[in-house]
Amino acid sequence: MYAHDPTRAQRPRRGGGSTAGDAPEEPGGETTPEAPGEPEESAGPEEPGEPEEPGEPEEPAFDDMDPQELALASARAGFAAYYLTGTVESLGLDPSTLDEATLAQLVEHYLPVAVAEADRWLATLDPAALPLAVVPRIECEDEFHCPHSTRCRYNAPPVSHGCFVTDCADAKCRQCPELFAEIASRLVFKAWCTYICVQTGTSPPKEVADGIVFMTHWGDKSVGPWCLPR
Repeated sequence: MYAHDPTRAQRPRRGGGSTAGDAPEEPGGETTPEAPGEPEESAGPEEPGEPEEPGEPEEPAFDDMDPQELALASARAGFAAYYLTGTVESLGLDPSTLDEATLAQLVEHYLPVAVAEADRWLATLDPAALPLAVVPRIECEDEFHCPHSTRCRYNAPPVSHGCFVTDCADAKCRQCPELFAEIASRLVFKAWCTYICVQTGTSPPKEVADGIVFMTHWGDKSVGPWCLPR
């Protein structure tokens, strides 16, 4: 006979006994598996939202700006636009070989010279002699389909801003000196539009750049604007 082992009754039986919380044991020593629950529905990855397009820039009170400052901004951008138009047209390019990327390269190449010439010309003038600028110049929208307002696409200032049309022409600017022979063909640019760009939320409006948009012969498509930092 063996001595009584007091821990013998507490040992689990070989094959696995049941303890509190285990599934009840079926005859033959097998346990009944728990019924699987309903799988949770997955919401799935969220669809990315469409990026919000910035709305039209809010038009500031240009009446609060210095009239001479407006006149200088319009004349500077007009001279640069005229200079670029005459330079590109004088290259004798075949318009059928040009696309927006090529035009952008041409403007970027000649823009520093155009701005330097505009500043040199303005330095010789009495600002009081310049015609007052009308902002925005609504007739530019009707005559040349210039955008009423826009934002800088090239050379943008590092602040929130809006640009508003100040002038437009199909060749020479109104007050500029004659630099090129009459631009009669206008094979590349049908017209140009100029803009004054002001920082958003400033009163009186603070100018941060002058802008230029070119209208092409391809369905009145606009290219730009290029902005000339102040």
